[in-house]
Amino acid sequence: MNEDWLKFLVQLKKRYTLLSEILDLTQQMSESLNRDDEVSFSMLLSMREDPIIKMKESDLIISELKQTLNADVVQRVESLERGDGPKTQEEVLYKQQIEQNKRLIDKILPIDKMVLKVLLNKKK
Repeated sequence: MNEDWLKFLVQLKKRYTLLSEILDLTQQMSESLNRDDEVSFSMLLSMREDPIIKMKESDLIISELKQTLNADVVQRVESLERGDGPKTQEEVLYKQQIEQNKRLIDKILPIDKMVLKVLLNKKK
């Protein structure tokens, strides 16, 4: 595998791990709200901050990779991110990882919205 592709893929896999952690913590936050367990909720909210910060760091690393690596690879990465189909095995792996990450995000967002809605209702 091309080293440039490997660097991008490593970042996407790290993001998958972080997203999995965020999903787990978000689900636990929702459960703690359902139990009216404010202590657990606060602790989980604090714990969720770390993987979110690491996601932002990963964003910076990906941005730096796009600035420094082979322009052809960067152009294909950006095409795949926009939804273009893969042309090589490396691109297939990258696209699969993008889709796995998106599925996790799609699981996180509704739970996160529900948690926010509950919190806003409790403030009223």
